[in-house]
Amino acid sequence: MPFLILPPTVMISENPETASATLARAKAYQEQLLQQLGLGKNQEQSPVTKGAYRGTRIFIWNKNYNAYLPSYFVFPTGIKQNNEYMATASLVRHTDCMHLGSVWQVKNKALIPIQLENSNSSLTQIADRTFTDKSPVRLDSFYNFRAEYRMQNIFESVIGEKLAANGVQNLTNLSRLACKGIYAKEFLLEKALEYPARAHRDIILKMSATHLQEKENWPKVTYKAQVNSGVFAEKHEDLFAEKSETYFNPQKISELIIEKVLPNLQDLKIDEFKIIRRYRGWVYLNRGRAYGLKIGMRLIGPNHSTFHIIRYSPEVNGEIDSCIAFIRYEDKEKPIVVGDILKMDPTLFPKPKISDNNLNK
Repeated sequence: MPFLILPPTVMISENPETASATLARAKAYQEQLLQQLGLGKNQEQSPVTKGAYRGTRIFIWNKNYNAYLPSYFVFPTGIKQNNEYMATASLVRHTDCMHLGSVWQVKNKALIPIQLENSNSSLTQIADRTFTDKSPVRLDSFYNFRAEYRMQNIFESVIGEKLAANGVQNLTNLSRLACKGIYAKEFLLEKALEYPARAHRDIILKMSATHLQEKENWPKVTYKAQVNSGVFAEKHEDLFAEKSETYFNPQKISELIIEKVLPNLQDLKIDEFKIIRRYRGWVYLNRGRAYGLKIGMRLIGPNHSTFHIIRYSPEVNGEIDSCIAFIRYEDKEKPIVVGDILKMDPTLFPKPKISDNNLNK
């Protein structure tokens, strides 16, 4: 039965004490999120009242997957915690910790020296998203200044939403933190989950401020980004860099990442595999694990040729997601050559014995 986990709103602040008025606003914000999703009080299960997850509420909802809905209030630098300047919430899929999208509201624009508007998507749109075409990415961001937690949360809310809105499954630090307690018995999980899902590209973003700007609510930073090939070859590519200190701008940085990364992601709908190299009884294919190919899978080619995959092999003829297949059979008069196309073998193995279908045995 699908369920939604709603923990208490996290206060991103330097003040450990939270005023009752702030807690009331946080509860009201969560109720607003639940209304967006069409969840009512009658769908709430028994709340978690002990352990590290006290205050967590679990709702039965009408989707086909389990999810986690963390929400955050972001406060100015300093000890006062009177008014949050931003509220955010993200929907995280439980099965693999993917960041399905985010919503946010700017509460006090006077504290934000850049143009940052509220999000356009709704939680209902985010909950209905499907991801089948693009290979997943992972984002790791690093900061060297005091406002790190604030800026990281804001940035990863924005980039997580931008990637998801473009059909890209993505893992962020935010989504991985949301999955930190997924093994708790109170969360009704019947089996261990994949944590976190393996991404096919890693985006690494580094931001720094020269003087650390300890008292700045919104720092000026320099930054640079690169992408590496994740579970494939150790191949790094610089994406962009800003060497002059400028106000941290999550919208601008997110758009740069989309512009640079999106065109280079694999289309997972493709089900044909081309031979790009042959060596004796082995062939190298132009696609590998990003397309669902696994060790032991069987393929078929022209002239009734058959293969099975024996190994992943990065960086073959410029392809960073490749694999090696062993030739089980080929026509001697028309042998397999570079450029031939292979497809998945629909035959089920092992084949059933005749006796398995004998109802009189």
